[in-house]
Amino acid sequence: MEGKTTNGHQSTSARLATASPATGAHLPTSKSGDAKPKAHRPIISPTRAKVLIVHRTPLMRFALSALIGKSVRFIVCGETDSAPDAREMFDRNRPHLIVLGLTLQGGDGIELIKDFHKLNPAVRCVVLTMRDDALSMQRAFRAGASGYLVAQDDIAEILGMLEQALDGELHASDKVCRALLENLALGVIEPITSEMRALSDRELQVLSLIGRGFGVTRLAGELHLSVKTIETHQMRIKQKLGLRSAGELSAKASRWMVQSARRNLHLSKVARAKNDPSSRPPVCPC
Repeated sequence: MEGKTTNGHQSTSARLATASPATGAHLPTSKSGDAKPKAHRPIISPTRAKVLIVHRTPLMRFALSALIGKSVRFIVCGETDSAPDAREMFDRNRPHLIVLGLTLQGGDGIELIKDFHKLNPAVRCVVLTMRDDALSMQRAFRAGASGYLVAQDDIAEILGMLEQALDGELHASDKVCRALLENLALGVIEPITSEMRALSDRELQVLSLIGRGFGVTRLAGELHLSVKTIETHQMRIKQKLGLRSAGELSAKASRWMVQSARRNLHLSKVARAKNDPSSRPPVCPC
C-alpha cells in the first residue's frame, strides 16, 4: 500500500508524491495531500552581450570599459584605438555591439561601421565622438550606426543607448537630437545636391584635416596611410570639387572648416539662450 513505512523508511512512492518532478525537492502539501506548485520565476540568462570598444582616446576607453564592466547586461570583449586591430578583434571575438569614435589610428570610424555591417548585418554600432557637425551625424547613420553621442554628453548615457541599440532601435543623445533639429531649422543640413556629398567618407576626413592645417606627410602619419595614397585622395577631391591646385584645395578646406565652426558656435549660442530664462523675450499677457 502507498505510503507504507518499512523498517522506519518511507516507501519510494510516498517520497515521490511529495517531491518536485524537476528537482526532487520537497514541496508543501495541502490538507488533501496534493502538492502546491511554486510561483513561476523568470529565468535570467547568464549570457551578456559582448561589446567592442574602438576609440582613439585612452581615457575614454578606460571610462567606457569601467562603466560597461559594471553592467549586468554587457561585457567588454576587447578595446583598441586602431581600425585594423578592430577588424581582427571583430572577427575573433564576434561582438554584439561596438562603441567607436570616428577618428581612429589607421582608419575612419564611418568606413569601419560599413565594414562591420558587411561582415555581420546584425551587429550594432554606437558612435561616441568629438564631431558634432550635421554632416558627420548624417554619414554615421547612413553607414549603419544605431546611436550617436558627442563628447559633451554624460558618459552614463552610453548604457541606455547600448540597450536600445541591442533592441534594434535607433537613438541619438539629447544634445545630438537638438543639434540635428536646429541644423534642420536653420537649413544647415546639406541637401543631396551639395558638393560635399560627392566626397567619400575618407575624402571628407582628408578634407577636414587639410582644413585644420595638416600637410601631406602629417596626414599620412595621422591616418596611417602612405604619402602616395594621401596624394591620390587629394587629386580625387580636387576633381570632384572642381579645384585646380593644392592652394585652391587648402583654401576650400579652410573655408569649409571655418563655416562649420561658425555654425556650431551659432547653435551653441542658440542652445544657451534657450536654457537661460533671462534671455527669453517676455510672454505677452494678452
